[in-house]
Parts: sequence; structure tokens; C-alpha cells
Amino acid sequence: MIKQLQNLLNQMSKELPGILAAAVVTVEDGMSIAEVRRREDIETAAAAAYLASIVKSNAKAINLLADDEDVEDILITTRHYHFIIRHVDDQPFFIFVMTSKEEWLGKARLLIKKYEAQFAGFASYFQKNYQ
Repeated sequence: MIKQLQNLLNQMSKELPGILAAAVVTVEDGMSIAEVRRREDIETAAAAAYLASIVKSNAKAINLLADDEDVEDILITTRHYHFIIRHVDDQPFFIFVMTSKEEWLGKARLLIKKYEAQFAGFASYFQKNYQ
């Protein structure tokens, strides 16, 4: 099952040349289940652990500020990169994508949404094995 998830992540990353790293990460403990990176200096697994705390904090903040809203994604932008975190409320994991700033942000978001349903197919596996 993990191999299938890894293959799906590899396939997704091939469709967007500007992806520098991508991962499927458990929300509860920040464990990276599958990951792709195009540069050796990117510590995807370590970043995943920190990003899980952002996902949890974001959910709490949104509930306080606008509890009837659903978060589509979390976007972190730096001088050189975009970090997109996509978490669907009922899923035990989130998808993290890091792109170069030159990559079209809208295209990256569309790509994540395109694969989201396929990633959702792994939810029951995650709930049984990682919670």
C-alpha cells in the first residue's frame, strides 16, 4: 500500500517541474508516509513533523475565527519558495508540496486537487495503521 502511495506521489511530482519536495504526512504525529524530493538539502521528513503542528494549530484558529469555514489549503510563501499544505478535515493525513517561486501557484494547487481523490483512497489504510 505504501508503495502505491509513493508511486502516486512520484506521478504527481512529474507533472509539475517546479516541485522541489512533496510528502503525504499523518496529521497526528507528523510522520512522512511517502515523500519525493529533488534536492538533497531538503529535509522532507523533518519538515513534515513541523508542518503537522501548523495543520493542527490552523484548524484551531479557524474554528475560533470562522467555525463555519473549511480550509482549502495553507500557503506559506518565502522569497524563493511556495509551501502548500492541503488537508481535508476527515482525512488522517495532509499533502505537502514545496515549489520554487517561479512555479505557477495556481497550477500547483490544481495539481494537488487533481490527485486529492486518489490520495483519499488511502484514508482507511492510514486510520488502521497509523492512528
